[in-house]
Amino acid sequence: MAGAVGRGPPSAWCRAAAAGRPWAVSARDPVEWVPGREALARGAAHLRAGGEVGALRPVGAAARRAAAVHPARAVAHPVSAVARPVVLPVGAAVPPAGAAVHRPGPVVHPADAAVRPVGAVVRPVGAVVSAAAAGCAWQSCRSVMAQDTTPPQIPAMLIDVHAHFYHDRTLRADWRERNASRLRAGERIGITTHVASILGSFGRTSPTYFPSPADLEYGNNALIGLEHTHPDRIRGYVTVNPNYATHARVEIQRGLAAGMIGIKLAASRRASDPLLDPICELARERGVPVLHHVWQHRRRDWPGQEASDAVELCALAARHPDVRFILAHIGGGGDWQHSLAALARIPNVAVDLSGSGVDGGMLESCLAAVGVERLVWGTDLTMDTGWAKLRYLERLLAPKELELVRWKNAARLFPHGVFPSD
Repeated sequence: MAGAVGRGPPSAWCRAAAAGRPWAVSARDPVEWVPGREALARGAAHLRAGGEVGALRPVGAAARRAAAVHPARAVAHPVSAVARPVVLPVGAAVPPAGAAVHRPGPVVHPADAAVRPVGAVVRPVGAVVSAAAAGCAWQSCRSVMAQDTTPPQIPAMLIDVHAHFYHDRTLRADWRERNASRLRAGERIGITTHVASILGSFGRTSPTYFPSPADLEYGNNALIGLEHTHPDRIRGYVTVNPNYATHARVEIQRGLAAGMIGIKLAASRRASDPLLDPICELARERGVPVLHHVWQHRRRDWPGQEASDAVELCALAARHPDVRFILAHIGGGGDWQHSLAALARIPNVAVDLSGSGVDGGMLESCLAAVGVERLVWGTDLTMDTGWAKLRYLERLLAPKELELVRWKNAARLFPHGVFPSD
């Protein structure tokens, strides 16, 4: 930014405008920094603009010709903009003797300003500076005095289809910190929406994979509360236990009515069991996807859960071809190649890339087995490995393909309009 047209370093007025800091008149410098003054002082130099950009002159001094000081590409003063005088707070330091003290005149209100020539700037003492001269000053301080007319920029979308949060009845005493840390990490990664679930009490008062109706309701309510607190960042799955068939259907309808956008099934019942059919039928009626917990190639059972693998999930998906399913965490452990072989022939199952596994060749195999149109990005509990997979995909995929995995595929799975991009 030039301090004067064609000569000299930037003046203090220009430095003030560039930094957006308040200023006041001084004998040592046309503008002297006064930390902590009200932002009202930002209009002072504009009111007292002289022949040079950023210079101040005593009240009543003759102005230079406007044409001699108007720089190229100067921004015109907005029509009807009103200038205000500097008023120092009570107790402010008195300028030294002889200083060019600004003598505030009456504040010009919009109604009064309307009678001035269009584009003219009203000085506190009533003199009118031409629009051209005012434009020179406006060019320098537009960042602090003009309204920002830049169109809002929509950030690049990134949807995490498999997130988790906690509440006060889980086993984590630091649940608030963990929730906050997920959001902070999401900001750094670039996540625009966390689609999350809470699995009851996460094992505190009922098993994680066999939660009680009371724990399910409490966890779903906690997630609805988070959605309301962060409406642009968090969306929720209704988590249910299909063994409580009636409760599951009622809870799904309650959650969807409260703004949740999907259904989460954990390891409470085999995916191939007909007990899940009423839940899938409800998902079809409401147009929401089902995220199903899957162990990649289950070879045995574990206490407290009835885990499913991809073969069993595909059997359920084949019975409900109009329902959109998401196979959870392909990187969650186990034989992911076994899962991919089963998924290849069932088109209504998408592959969630989350999980702590980062095996070499896994992402390439997912692409080869189901194609880029069926891959969705997620993190589960390990956001670092989710971020690592995303960075790898940035080098593996073309930009348009990467957009599919980052958010477009997910947007097609969920109801239209639930994400900012829809």
